[in-house]
Amino acid sequence: MKAVILSAGKGSRMKSTTPKPLIRLFGIPLIEHKIRKLKGCDIAVVYHDKKLAEYLQKKFPKVELIFNPYPEKENGYSLYCAKGFIKEGETFVLLMADHYYGDAFYQEIGKTKKGNYLFVSPYCYDPLEATKVQTQNHHIIKIGKELREYDYFDTGFFILSWEIFKYIEKILDIPKITLSRVMQLVADDKKLYYKEIKDIWIDIDTKEDLKLAENLIRKSLIKESDGFISKLINRKISTRITPLLARFDAVTPNKITVFTTLLGIIAGTLFLSKNVLLAGILTQISSILDGCDGELARIKNLSSKFGAVLDTVLDRYVDTFIIFSIYLSLDRTTIVSGLFFLCITGTILVSYISHLTKIRPYFITRDIRLFLIMLFSIISPIYTASLEVLLAVIGTLSHLGVVYSLLKYKKQT
Repeated sequence: MKAVILSAGKGSRMKSTTPKPLIRLFGIPLIEHKIRKLKGCDIAVVYHDKKLAEYLQKKFPKVELIFNPYPEKENGYSLYCAKGFIKEGETFVLLMADHYYGDAFYQEIGKTKKGNYLFVSPYCYDPLEATKVQTQNHHIIKIGKELREYDYFDTGFFILSWEIFKYIEKILDIPKITLSRVMQLVADDKKLYYKEIKDIWIDIDTKEDLKLAENLIRKSLIKESDGFISKLINRKISTRITPLLARFDAVTPNKITVFTTLLGIIAGTLFLSKNVLLAGILTQISSILDGCDGELARIKNLSSKFGAVLDTVLDRYVDTFIIFSIYLSLDRTTIVSGLFFLCITGTILVSYISHLTKIRPYFITRDIRLFLIMLFSIISPIYTASLEVLLAVIGTLSHLGVVYSLLKYKKQT
């Protein structure tokens, strides 16, 4: 499918010398969020600012650039500029460069039937400025900013047929052609349908909107499967590091995965050399950075099955090496060897059973295990047997997690 991104607006409310589509949101330009999420589509960008064209030519040479010489004619005319890009009979995606859309919007593209669809939302962060729609029997019957009675908000994300250009031609002689006016013509013919999307979206007009969008993205990166420590501590830090990493194309999710693995190995080596405090702190740092690879993959649409497997496998190597290093740093009595066996088998089995049953014991997720390692390492100068107790605590909780997952899985099946 083809996609058209409208990017010829002036963006004066942002009060920035940088063209609004190039203003960075979570580390990458606004327009880049759309281009990356539309992977697989033939993309055209309707532009007016030459800085934007230069950036896109260099960064995304396959994106077709369409110049709009009259941006003052509004976004409906910008769409008309893309007429030559869309062939007769084709269906295409239309979206706004200065909007941010959650993943659910893009996932619905392939599920939408041919026709004219507007993706609508029951949510909006600035209702006064938003375009509203009134619906009836799967159709949109009215669309505009001034509607007093409405059902949804217009998100600016469309699936349209080629015939939309015929509607624009009907009003081509008027000074300003807004998309709302064009869509009202389609709605009057009962050819404009809607699809409700319950995911985040925001029209970014001001710096305040930009901050709000950053916070929304940060919250969206917290996964349901995240453990307690990850939600409470790790994500709050990693989601502030990821935007800094996102600026550099050379930094990829898999490279971050390998880097955090190396940090974990260094932490284990420090345990071997009995630098317990530093080893514990580095273990927690690697745990925090371990979230950055997944966050970067989602933001830049770089997720892959191989990357997910690589991350899981290397995590197991790190966990095993750190625990083994802790054991080797202790006096290897029979009790300590028993605690090591309890800990290492529990750590491996709790991950394995979680994978098999899809049931994660919330009280002994990986983020909690690594946080416990840091915690007991910090108190080691005060309490000399802290590492032995650490092995016992992780081992006991891990095996309880295995039992918990088995019992819950048995009840489910």
